[in-house]
Amino acid sequence: MQIGVKSMALKIVNSTFRLGRPDQLLRVPRLVPKAEFHVGRILSIQSSKVVHDGASFIKGSVNDPVILPPRDKVTGSYHWSFERFLSIGLIPLTVASVVNGAHPITDLFLGVALPIHSHIGFDSIITDYLPARRAPIMNKVSTWGLRGATLVVLLGCYQFNTNDVGISELVRKIWHV
Repeated sequence: MQIGVKSMALKIVNSTFRLGRPDQLLRVPRLVPKAEFHVGRILSIQSSKVVHDGASFIKGSVNDPVILPPRDKVTGSYHWSFERFLSIGLIPLTVASVVNGAHPITDLFLGVALPIHSHIGFDSIITDYLPARRAPIMNKVSTWGLRGATLVVLLGCYQFNTNDVGISELVRKIWHV
């Protein structure tokens, strides 16, 4: 790979014509130096602009229009707002369970909010480190595995809150051990 090599070349600019004998025109080129900067692979045969390195790719040209994804309520600003609302909502829930002690309503909201908050965080990890265009099979397996685990945890929180002491009382008991 040849990177950063400067070469000087002579470029013919605005050829001038000079008269020699009356029956012939002589073309005298005017030579000027031209700096060229070469970056790229030597003997590059492929002329395609698509690079499949997994991290980035270029497809088309700079003049192609941007293809925007269709609007969806589970992506974009709606999704971001829901994540922030859920994260901020966990603060008063935690404070209420500490101040008031174990209560079924607080345990219910904690049993739903904590697994969903964890699901969103793990989903972001899967999206960042196992993107669908680089690892489509692992992305699907991980995403569906996360969905299944979230449902199992939600069911477990429900069972623990209804048939046992509840999340708030469990935290209180662990804290005093």
